[in-house]
Amino acid sequence: MKRRWIVLGFMMALILVATPASAALIDQVNQAFRQVCGRTPTYTEWQYWAGRVERGEKTTYDSLVGAMAYQKAQSGSTAVAAVASVPVAPGFTLASVYYPSTLNPNFLPNGSLVRTAANPAVFYIKDGKRSWVLPKMVDRWLGEAHYFAPDVITTISDADMQRYVRTTSVNPLYIGKILQHPDGRLFYIDDKLRKRPMSTSVRSALHYPSGNLYSTSAAHLSEFPTGTAITRTDVHPGGTVMYHGLYHGGTVWRIEENSTGTLTKRLYLTDYIYEAEGYPWSSQIMSVSDAELTRYARGSNIERYPDGWVVGFEGKRYLVQKGALRQIMSDNLFNAMGLKSQYVLTVYPEFLRRYPVATQVAGFKTVTAPVTASVVPTVSTTTVSGYPEVRPAAREAIGSVNDLFLVAYDRQITAEENRFWVDYVFKGEVATKDELKLAMARAKSTGVRPKITSRTTVLDPSVLRSKWFPYLFYFVWRKEPTTADREYWYSRIAPGDRDTIENLGGTIAWLKDTAGLTSK
Repeated sequence: MKRRWIVLGFMMALILVATPASAALIDQVNQAFRQVCGRTPTYTEWQYWAGRVERGEKTTYDSLVGAMAYQKAQSGSTAVAAVASVPVAPGFTLASVYYPSTLNPNFLPNGSLVRTAANPAVFYIKDGKRSWVLPKMVDRWLGEAHYFAPDVITTISDADMQRYVRTTSVNPLYIGKILQHPDGRLFYIDDKLRKRPMSTSVRSALHYPSGNLYSTSAAHLSEFPTGTAITRTDVHPGGTVMYHGLYHGGTVWRIEENSTGTLTKRLYLTDYIYEAEGYPWSSQIMSVSDAELTRYARGSNIERYPDGWVVGFEGKRYLVQKGALRQIMSDNLFNAMGLKSQYVLTVYPEFLRRYPVATQVAGFKTVTAPVTASVVPTVSTTTVSGYPEVRPAAREAIGSVNDLFLVAYDRQITAEENRFWVDYVFKGEVATKDELKLAMARAKSTGVRPKITSRTTVLDPSVLRSKWFPYLFYFVWRKEPTTADREYWYSRIAPGDRDTIENLGGTIAWLKDTAGLTSK
């Protein structure tokens, strides 16, 4: 059953695995960076500061802001230092950031699937460790695959396999599978990799395919953390994949559960991605009705390959890591990593161009490729560079219009709707993604779109000062106002005097054009 879909969408946010405390601070990296620098960080900058938080170097918001401010004062910018200045660790010929893994020059990237020539056991590589994959799962996945064959598994030497410490057999390939204890009990592995007890009657009521059942040992099952039992039969738990529509030409969805237990549905934009995640076609996927599909809130589309896969476009090959692309800098490196040309994914380049670009892969084991300090990764982000008149947070909101609309309305946006919401942000009605999200939610619940404020209507001075002055000043000057600028313009906003958007914005522009001044 071979299917393909092309659906427009925007890229998903990057996620670092972290403790709850560091994860909360990582979420504030963008806010801290904007406070110090006045703009949204690039991917490289975000990755640098998020890494310092994840390593425990910065544990509070104030210390994070202070470090950013110090770096800016010392270097004159908040850009991350050139990669070439990173010390070369023992065993690395180049700086460790240029290798598939920064832990060891001989390690393959996270997400790699490996075996040896003498032993068919397949392992999933994560942070320099290997996690065993149940053999029958591998057999069903590749036996039903349309785009991959068994040789997609990288064969490495016995010595290389021993480099990886063996860890628990808990990895993403188990998601959505039902494991059976030797005593007959059933456990569903959800998208949090928890084993959740499931009765045979619940399994039958949820219509899980007969092939989605794997016998295993009690010891293996004990490695998974235990979650609450699955008792509902009207909705499926996180990790379930389902098919909707005609046998040929339908759509595939994945159900996900957030930290509060809310279930969302996410559409796969291509079946290549679905298959790369280790789901077998007929053994795990199930048909779902219109009625059930409407029970789930809409989540963002799935358009990124999992870690460890390789994509290609514009004549270059890239390793996917943390949702970003790392260019593999030579054929020798590609071959040394055991990669195969037939599994370089090149379909739908419009998806691939939306990935952020991260540090190149320029070394593996003793093989290296030339790289220069000036080649610091640039980023294709969700911000829209074509709107320099609005502040960085508003540009980010414009870039998120389609994705936010998808979640709010549970359908694709039309061209006319896109124009309206982009204009709504561009004209200053909202300044951030969160504000845009709330505006869309209100419009969906009431059935009425918000109005755009008249440029000639007299507004309350407090509203002009708090909302419209920052927007208009940036629109004219492409920068944030200083304290002196605020004090000057606040004093000029009063009833009967620059009390409309048009009058205030016009006066700011007039002073710039006639005197080149931001204030007097």
